[in-house]
Amino acid sequence: MDAAVECTHCKVLMTSWSAPGSAIRYYQCPFCARTHSSLYGEVFRRRAGARVVEAPARASAPAEIPMASPEDIRWARVKASAAQWFARVEADERACAPRAATVTRVPAPAVPKLARARAVAAVRAKRKP
Repeated sequence: MDAAVECTHCKVLMTSWSAPGSAIRYYQCPFCARTHSSLYGEVFRRRAGARVVEAPARASAPAEIPMASPEDIRWARVKASAAQWFARVEADERACAPRAATVTRVPAPAVPKLARARAVAAVRAKRKP
């Protein structure tokens, strides 16, 4: 499989390499670093993370280690710093969010029956003219 492969997550062409004498080819996205192997063809057939593109593959030596371009590295740094910033903003929002007040019921103090009866009698006595 010497066709160009595109990462379905980032929509960029993946770099590829293989070991000398091996029929297995490895594909890696320069942005998200997801790696796929030609050994598992169902990944490409079902487009589960990678898909084959009709564009011709880049000419490279089979044993060459994939290297991202300086622009790819710069964009990866921008994406990483943006992800850190969004995570910090989200953490600040969670820390400053108003918390729901918890209501706890305090049980009424236990009043002996005799004391309660006296209190009721006193209230009734006040009502009489």
